[in-house]
Amino acid sequence: MREEEIDRLRGVVRDCMSKHLYSSAIFFADKVAAITSDPTDIYMQAQALYLGGHYRRAFHLLNASQIVLRDLRFRYLAAKCLGELKEWDQCQLVLGNANVDEHGNVTELGDCSSMYLDKDGEDREINVC
Repeated sequence: MREEEIDRLRGVVRDCMSKHLYSSAIFFADKVAAITSDPTDIYMQAQALYLGGHYRRAFHLLNASQIVLRDLRFRYLAAKCLGELKEWDQCQLVLGNANVDEHGNVTELGDCSSMYLDKDGEDREINVC
């Protein structure tokens, strides 16, 4: 497939998610991720699965990608999946050594340098470190 066709499919996935059509978003995100194997597309697929209530499938997708160990977005979504599944011990293992205040805000991450996100793409992201 050409890159412009893949970009069009990514747009369809985003549009489906914004319109709460999660089953359709999951379908198209699966196709995009299978074609590209790009971490961003895998994350988009996991996000669609999470929003559709498929928490275990989303967690297994994130965990199988091995990016969950290096990318804070993957780790956070994996922890959210485990939280929805009420698997608190495993959730804590995924999150690692984060210090959390009484309001649930992360005040300090152990080794934040390995999880630093610096995206040069069109979308801007918040640096959580």
